[in-house]
Amino acid sequence: MATRRDLLIAAEARRLAAGAEGPVIAAGSTGSMPATAALIAAIAKLPLGAVVLPGLDTDLDAESWELIAGQHSDIHKDASAAWGSPPVSGHPQFALQALLGRIGIARGDVQVLTSRHDELRGRFTSEAFRPAGRTELWHSRLGEADFAAEADRALARMAFIEAANPEEEALAIAVALRETLNDEHKTAALVTPDRALARRVLAALERWNIEVDYSGGDLLADTSAGIFAQLAAQATLDGLPPVSLLALLKHPLLRLGVPEGAHVRAIATLEQAILRGPRPRAGTDGLSNALAAFRNELGRLRRGESSDLHAAEPRAGLADNALKAAQNLTIELVAALGPFERLRAGPHPFADLVKHHHAIVVALSDDGSGTPAAFAGPDGTALATAFEEIASSTPAAGMRVMLRDYPDLFRTAIADRVVRRPGLPGVRVRILGPLEARLTLADRVVMGGLNEGTWPPEARNDAWLSRPMRLALGLDLPERRISLSAHDFAQMLGAPEVIIARAAKAEGAPTVASRFVQRLAAVAGTRWQAACARGEQYIAWARMLDRPVESSKRLPKPMPRPPRAARPTSLSVTDIEHWLRDPYTIYARYILDLRELDPVDLPPGAADRGIVIHGALSEFTSTYAQALPDNPEQALTDIGRRHFATIADFPEATAFWWPRFRRIGSWFAAWETERRPGIAKLTAEISGTLAIPLGASPSGNRVFTLRARADRIEQMADGRFAILDYKTGMVPTEKMVRIGISPQLTLEGAILRSGGFRDIPAGGSLAELTYVSLRGGTPAGDARRIDFKEGDPDSHAERALAKLKELVTRFEDEQQAYLPLVLSMWTSRYGAYDHLARVKEWSVGGDDDGGGE
Repeated sequence: MATRRDLLIAAEARRLAAGAEGPVIAAGSTGSMPATAALIAAIAKLPLGAVVLPGLDTDLDAESWELIAGQHSDIHKDASAAWGSPPVSGHPQFALQALLGRIGIARGDVQVLTSRHDELRGRFTSEAFRPAGRTELWHSRLGEADFAAEADRALARMAFIEAANPEEEALAIAVALRETLNDEHKTAALVTPDRALARRVLAALERWNIEVDYSGGDLLADTSAGIFAQLAAQATLDGLPPVSLLALLKHPLLRLGVPEGAHVRAIATLEQAILRGPRPRAGTDGLSNALAAFRNELGRLRRGESSDLHAAEPRAGLADNALKAAQNLTIELVAALGPFERLRAGPHPFADLVKHHHAIVVALSDDGSGTPAAFAGPDGTALATAFEEIASSTPAAGMRVMLRDYPDLFRTAIADRVVRRPGLPGVRVRILGPLEARLTLADRVVMGGLNEGTWPPEARNDAWLSRPMRLALGLDLPERRISLSAHDFAQMLGAPEVIIARAAKAEGAPTVASRFVQRLAAVAGTRWQAACARGEQYIAWARMLDRPVESSKRLPKPMPRPPRAARPTSLSVTDIEHWLRDPYTIYARYILDLRELDPVDLPPGAADRGIVIHGALSEFTSTYAQALPDNPEQALTDIGRRHFATIADFPEATAFWWPRFRRIGSWFAAWETERRPGIAKLTAEISGTLAIPLGASPSGNRVFTLRARADRIEQMADGRFAILDYKTGMVPTEKMVRIGISPQLTLEGAILRSGGFRDIPAGGSLAELTYVSLRGGTPAGDARRIDFKEGDPDSHAERALAKLKELVTRFEDEQQAYLPLVLSMWTSRYGAYDHLARVKEWSVGGDDDGGGE
């Protein structure tokens, strides 16, 4: 592209030199490129040709002017003479000086067409950028009374903002731009080469609903259309992982043959049904199979059959028509993503992959109107052009790419494409790059990002070509951009009002102020403090924007008091533990009816391990309740293999947990063999209830029902009963059971003594309460019988029931609040609803005294 540009410019120069009719004017260019300099020189020599030079410094003395080009070694000068490529200086006038030399005229022969906005600041800027060989004159100049007065007046309408970080810099700049609009006749502009700063300022100005003309544009890869295209490729070729798939499905450009928003319900259902929790198998086939399996398991759950449905409770309410809509959505996805999914593994021509990618984007964003949404608007047009140009390019046809590498390669192919925003004529605030700012005027100019590496840009050294070699080859030196950015900076200083801004730190590391700012500060001397003070005012205003008006006050602990009719009248024994420790959990779960959803793409964790292992042991106990098989360990292994099939999509989890389960099976088989002789009757997975009368109410007598599902109840040879619970996680201690904060087994004992379990008569006595710990480590398992320091299991069961009755009675009072975290040992973190209870807000600064149990 650069070669073609240079050839076209050279052809135009030859055409003009051959005889151009009428006046020809070249304006606003510094001639920094050799081809452009040649064209300007040709125009200057025409009979009716004219060249308008931007910002030529006519104040600098002749000796200093000559030094601008004299700061280079002889080898650079020789290379310049031999190849016609000028050496590069960091001075803002360097390109113009070289251009005058190419034209063949002296600086004194240039006619001044108009004066600067501020002649005093122009002379001050000229002095600040004096070549290094003459900076010793600064001392004498600062001692001159006339120059001192000029400097005071030149700096009077200049401010310097030195913010703590880029965020504060952006907000202070936004405040400075907003201040300009107080005068309805004034305009303001931010000039910066830093796109990130420009976007921050743009976002900050949105709080005042200020219209901004932003000329910088956006990278195609960061636009809505560009992101949609990248998601389509990445999600499909990665096998539709839930996070990427949801990002694609929830993108505003998704249509799949229907108007915008028509798939919202189906997407939400698909997310809740199969994309939250364990990941489905890869691809659209895995998606369809997972949804079909979910519908089957949901049917079994609704029919009251046993179900392995993961986290079934929050998803059991999904309506059949919503599931049907989700199924139709997956069918549309299968059709849309087919061009990629049907490709065989191996390398493919890049151009072919681009064409398949284009077809997928069309299918995903087509709403039936004929124009895919992804190709509408400026970013859509740019995306369509990118697809067309890449697919038709010769390199793309010859390049072969592995499927897994295509998303990254496509992202690289569109990385440098910029989408310009439509212009907004008449707006009074603009955000411009240094190049666009050359041709505009504003009453207040804010120059942002004045740090080394940003303005001026970093001069990167070439690892292969030295500076003399680059000159010999006719290539620019790395420092060329520094002189151009210096010229832009000097030009911006000519505005009526100038504000210079920088951030003292970026990404946590200290930054270095731009050399241009350092020169201004050096020449200004103590006067620079006044400019800094004016800039501090904008920083102070920016900090005040988000500062609370009043001193912050710690929020009180929430104390919801729902009416009696809304309070639950049936809870399980595990819910009672929540009720004792964190009543707010009961309020959120059973009164507000809020259910915690699994995270998207949740890898198998402790809960899944517990479900699989617990399910296998429960099935083994139920199946062989009457008598053990000949080989208990092998029978348990066979049952476990079926249960582990539910996590077959996660080989890493299976590889880690299956050996542990085998160790658990070996220990459990030996423990069962040793324990069975003392058992007269065994029942597994048995449900029971216990009713607690609550008294009369307007709607009739209220009764609280305690529910339990015991893992295992054994009737011993002496007629007494043992209650066992399988634990794959933490096992409660004897103290926790004794003081009543872990009452699961004692409450199950109370249900048993009251005759609440089927086929177990009331009045039964408890022989033991035991937790069977199954961790798979060393040892693989452990039967932990609760040996109470005081009393026996029967007395503790009665005590747990009495405490429950007190709790139930207390919460029958409508003045009793469902407080969060009432037990101090769980105040740091306990429930899944802590964020709703705003625990981190009211718990800051000590214990809350707003109420208690």
